[in-house]
Amino acid sequence: MLLKELISLPIYANAKVVAGHDGMTNSVQSVNIMDAPDIINYLKPHELLLTTGYAMKDHPEALLSLVTSMAKVGCAGLAIKTKRFLQEVPEDVIKCAERLQFPIIELSLEQSLGDISNFSLSHILEKRTDELHYALTTHKQFSQMIMLGKSTGDVIEALAILIDSPVMLMDAYAGLLFRSSSMTEELYATLHAELQAEFASPSPHGSFTIPLSLQPSAGALYSNAEIHPIITFQLEGFLVALTSDISKHFSNLTKHAMEQAANVVGLELVKKQAVKERSRRYKNEFFSDFVDGLITSEQELMHRSKNYDLLGYPAYISVVAKRDTSFDLFGSSSALESDGRFISERDRHYNVLKSEFSKHDARFVLFTKNEYFCFLVALHASQDVTEGKESKFIEQLKHMVGALGEQHGIPISIGVGNPVSQLSHIPLSYKEAVEALQTGYDARKKQFVQPYRAKNFNNLLRLIPKEELKEYYEETFKDLLSIEGKERSDLLKTLSTFYNTHCQLAETAKQLFVHRNTVTYRLEKCERLTGRDLRDPVESLRFRTAFSMESLFMAD
Repeated sequence: MLLKELISLPIYANAKVVAGHDGMTNSVQSVNIMDAPDIINYLKPHELLLTTGYAMKDHPEALLSLVTSMAKVGCAGLAIKTKRFLQEVPEDVIKCAERLQFPIIELSLEQSLGDISNFSLSHILEKRTDELHYALTTHKQFSQMIMLGKSTGDVIEALAILIDSPVMLMDAYAGLLFRSSSMTEELYATLHAELQAEFASPSPHGSFTIPLSLQPSAGALYSNAEIHPIITFQLEGFLVALTSDISKHFSNLTKHAMEQAANVVGLELVKKQAVKERSRRYKNEFFSDFVDGLITSEQELMHRSKNYDLLGYPAYISVVAKRDTSFDLFGSSSALESDGRFISERDRHYNVLKSEFSKHDARFVLFTKNEYFCFLVALHASQDVTEGKESKFIEQLKHMVGALGEQHGIPISIGVGNPVSQLSHIPLSYKEAVEALQTGYDARKKQFVQPYRAKNFNNLLRLIPKEELKEYYEETFKDLLSIEGKERSDLLKTLSTFYNTHCQLAETAKQLFVHRNTVTYRLEKCERLTGRDLRDPVESLRFRTAFSMESLFMAD
């Protein structure tokens, strides 16, 4: 209870506050009596000390030291029975108490310190019993509301009525979840900026109070906000209530009501989170099996896809997003899998990605697969997803990547597959999206959108180890490579140009600036040395392939 409430009891009749009036809202949890000069070693926070001053009657300076030490410990106040051993409280002690906002109370001589202590402790215990009963009753009231099917919003409204104060429930990022009817739109809009700045700092684990600076038009009646964090396995959000008393915090009963409401809301959020996680896991397993080609039944695919409204669209496309690992400040993902921060952060990424993608004019399903966030997008006939300036879809994705980095601090890169005309062909688009994403990372890009590009012949050759490419090249041209100097260069250049001109002698001679007979002579010599028919389709393919390999390993 508050100190000013305690001294309003009849047993404190004729008591007078002589210093530290601003500290009369201190909380009192117990009462102690001074019987030794070193009592400060036994005092605890929120204790009221009763004394006759006998231990300090010959040492007035000790009272000054006691007041300073009690204020430092966090004691509620000091009550002195004057006119016995101390005629009055010294002036320097009063000045010190005023400066420290530490209450000093003069007691009358009518009551003994024992009676005052016993009566005070009895009243404090009775008040605590009432608070406990109130807390249990309040918890039962809120719990029954949930059991009867009432929503979290109904609990918030009931709490606002109970404590006669505007109340709202916010998520961990200062986003509004529910608000009571007394929390008007105008009042919330004014509060939002202040609360968002407060929540940007590390969140405390206990309730706390912040002062407000509201404009008169917005509700200057409210000067403080009492905030109670809602914590389950992670920080879920904050229960916020406003108070109009600028000089003190909420009463204990109000804090108890907020605490019980927060407990009930926390349990309800855990229940909803469990249902959501189960649904998300079911979705992840289905689509993961789908893109991996494990669902072969057309009937099962059509039946389960109905739940996500994916049927009947003219085209589909896969989009795969991943957090850029070079920006990962927490360490390797394997170390984070056992860390609650990773789970919470990944869940935040999921929700933010879903929110940002929802701004596009497209039906989509978001699921996770390993480290990827995967979007299966159903496209309208008018939506163009081809690469280039004319692609509005690609430009939207680029804008989304920029917003995720700048506004939410999430560095994301995206790979985009080619559109397919049938839902059953989505696995092909998904593999293209993953490959496109990896292509961007191989090029050392960051925060990019990479559409899929089909591989040309050289892309396929790069998949072969360079040692094997070189071995194939040397085996094909081994007889020509044994010739030294300009002659070898002329023969290889003539042969390469011959194939590039589709085996046209005249065109080959024209490009090499030599006579047609010279070309014929060189080609005949190539056939003689290699023992291969240059116009044979199989041999022609071998030579063309070998020439394509040359640039891939010669650079080394």
